[in-house]
Amino acid sequence: MKLIYVLPLAISLLVFSCDFGKKPHKKVTAPQAKNKEKKKNKKSEVDTSFTAAKTNLKDFEKGKIEKTKTLDNGILIKWLVEGNGQKIKKGDMVLMEYRLSLPDGKIVDGNNKLNLPAIPFIVGYNMQTQGWDASFEYLNIGDFVKVEIPSELAFGKKGINGVIPPDSPNWLFAKLYAVVAPGMKDNGITSWKIKDADKGSEQAIPDKEISFHAIVSTESKASVMNTYMSNFPIKYIPGQKSIVPGLRKILKNAKKGERYLVLLESPQAYGSRGYANLIKPNETVLFNIEIVDVRAI
Repeated sequence: MKLIYVLPLAISLLVFSCDFGKKPHKKVTAPQAKNKEKKKNKKSEVDTSFTAAKTNLKDFEKGKIEKTKTLDNGILIKWLVEGNGQKIKKGDMVLMEYRLSLPDGKIVDGNNKLNLPAIPFIVGYNMQTQGWDASFEYLNIGDFVKVEIPSELAFGKKGINGVIPPDSPNWLFAKLYAVVAPGMKDNGITSWKIKDADKGSEQAIPDKEISFHAIVSTESKASVMNTYMSNFPIKYIPGQKSIVPGLRKILKNAKKGERYLVLLESPQAYGSRGYANLIKPNETVLFNIEIVDVRAI
């Protein structure tokens, strides 16, 4: 299965850096206030918990839909709760809870399978299927949606053996909690640390060798590289030029156990040449990095 490969992260730490996208205060007249209160009460009555539907979501949205939108690509978005937070855009890291099911309601994936209350998802760079990226830019923080994704924007004709049949649409149920601010945003490098170093890990200095796993994707292509598949991590000695410039800066002081999600604009990645037929010229690249070892040399 195409995995997002997120490790346990300190949700409480992430939440403190989140922008919940509050709207400016507006004066509300008496009739408006009454309607607003009715809408608020209606929302409070909607059961948004997955607890009652642990294995099947076939009828989960029944009687809960506030509005719907059909996109030109065939995606259908149904709002169970319409949020009023920050509008999501490409390059945002969204903290979210989700379940992925088949049209018969059978749940095949979700953050609960990772024993996490929520996961980070970067919009627009093929961390998951095309249907996720295509739908998220119509959403706001606070939304709870069901996204019906056609098979060609999900796992297509191949499906996933034993999990998702060929040519099967996917149903994505998603609660969007927050946009997470990056820890670093400088000179074409945007980075989020999603896991701290292992206790007692040594700092990476020039006489150390760093081993790290990487999943690489772009706006145009998923899984450009995935070292987990071969189980051969990349080895890098700080000061060398064997990896792209942006990663050199991120890994300069890396420690064992750390995980990063990193967006690199083309000058910090593969520049105007791109990389073979995998990365286009001048394309921004997403790196999902796990530091697996730091050793003296």
